[in-house]
Amino acid sequence: MARRDENNNIDTNAKRDINHYDLYYFIKSKKYTLPKYSFILRSKKRLMSIGEFLKLLEENNIKNMSINLLREWDNKELLPAYRVEKGMIRTESRYYIMEHLDIAREIVKLKSYGLEIREIENIIFENKSFEILFLSKIIKNKELFMKMKDIVKNIHHIEDELVSSICTEVKKIFNINDNDFKDTFNDNYLNTILNDYKKSNLNTDEASILLLSLILLSLYNSYDNNSFDRKKFSKQFYSIISENKNHT
Repeated sequence: MARRDENNNIDTNAKRDINHYDLYYFIKSKKYTLPKYSFILRSKKRLMSIGEFLKLLEENNIKNMSINLLREWDNKELLPAYRVEKGMIRTESRYYIMEHLDIAREIVKLKSYGLEIREIENIIFENKSFEILFLSKIIKNKELFMKMKDIVKNIHHIEDELVSSICTEVKKIFNINDNDFKDTFNDNYLNTILNDYKKSNLNTDEASILLLSLILLSLYNSYDNNSFDRKKFSKQFYSIISENKNHT
């Protein structure tokens, strides 16, 4: 059964018609497949109705979901469902498999960071870097950008008291959870973002925003228990600046 639009006409613009084509998606850059409907029939995978799938989401602590939201995500091809004709009058119904659960969980997580549908599509279906999209988005506000530029100017006059004040502002701007941040932001994580940056097609403004964000996050990462690790910050700062020179 072909995907149909809101007027029940065959949707010739459908990008993710899993009734007829395999759909590849990415979670944390690992590639997975949502198989086309003919494979589902051959493999005898269990199909769940939209109501059953909603119950599964609730059982897996994926909150604030509804049948209307699932229909919206399907119509927008963010979480495409299988369209199957059932009954005497051949009514088309939506069906899901277990693989949909992981995609839904990832969508909810990305939405919690304030990402829009198109940005989430870029990450899940095109394997774009979450870090670059998120950091570019969060600093697009010009007022915040100018505020951060002022902060960076002061780095040349670093004092522990000043660093503490800067880190307080950085924590507010990036809404940092200390436990998660300290576990995540390390040299390997920084190098991963810089490698993604090398492969990206950011314009000059977007690149400046990303690198400025990384400098501030590195500063915050180097300040702990009222002590500023200048050596640690200098190392990360040099990596960021060097990558910028190589990229330009």
